[in-house]
Amino acid sequence: LDVSIKAQVINLMLDLQEEMGLSYLLAGLQAAAVAAICLAFGALLYLATERRRTLAEANTVLEARVSERTAELIQANSRLRREVRERQEAEAALKKAQADLVQAAKLSALGQMSAGISHELNQPLMAIGSFAENGAQFLQRGRPDTAAENLTRIAELARRMGRIIRNLRAFARQESEAPVKVDIVQVLDGVLELAGPRMRQDGVQLDYDRPSHPVWVLGGEVRLGQVFLNLVTNALDAMAASERRVLGVAISGGEALTVDIRDTGPGIDDPGKVFDPFYTTKAVGAAEGMGLGLSISYGIVQSFGGDIRGRNLADGAAFSVRLEPWPEEQVA
Repeated sequence: LDVSIKAQVINLMLDLQEEMGLSYLLAGLQAAAVAAICLAFGALLYLATERRRTLAEANTVLEARVSERTAELIQANSRLRREVRERQEAEAALKKAQADLVQAAKLSALGQMSAGISHELNQPLMAIGSFAENGAQFLQRGRPDTAAENLTRIAELARRMGRIIRNLRAFARQESEAPVKVDIVQVLDGVLELAGPRMRQDGVQLDYDRPSHPVWVLGGEVRLGQVFLNLVTNALDAMAASERRVLGVAISGGEALTVDIRDTGPGIDDPGKVFDPFYTTKAVGAAEGMGLGLSISYGIVQSFGGDIRGRNLADGAAFSVRLEPWPEEQVA
């Protein structure tokens, strides 16, 4: 009996030890699991903290770079605005200088022709005075028909003087408007009227088949007048020492309208440089100018979308001015 009881007690103790071992094992496993969870949570918390810190540092660096770049852009924008303003001021000053130079060139050309123009105005003035005195005498003598003829001649002379003065005023005024519709035939009429006194004085023959209808081009009446007056004046200068003096003017059409000014002078020394500023074959300080006329003319024609070329001929030289025809305008 004692042995049986002892065996049962031993079995109970073994079962108890086994259950306690399992309990301890479970408790250890639970503790390990809790510890692992805590470690994992701590690691996650650490990673989150580090991430926030890294993001904060990156944000600080980014804000600093953005601020620095913004400051650089503000400075660059300020410099750009200043450069744009300076360029606009420089362009305005250049345009004013060009306009002043063009005006000076026009007045210089008029100055060169002033003697001939003065004679052209003085001659009809004297004729008007003479016709008026004779007309009064005819009226006193009872010859009203003859007096009326004198009055008709006075009116014609007055109209002639009016045309000369209108051409002078139109040529002398400043023009800065955008290109408009211009009758090139009328422009050439005004130029040849202004150059007429010198042509008659120098014995220059005009070869010009004048169109009977308007020929419209894109340009400015005053500025184109300056271009062609300069070309005609240069042609007359070139023929000063020539025995045969013929000024040729021709208008031809096509996709681009061309006006040719020809002379019977000695030709062009260097056609490639003739449009360079200050290029001239005349003596330094000569009254004819400083070599700016053709350069200015070249710029004027280019501003209207055209071009101007010089070339030598067998018996002289020619300058061809190509202009844009007014839309749907062609020369017959």
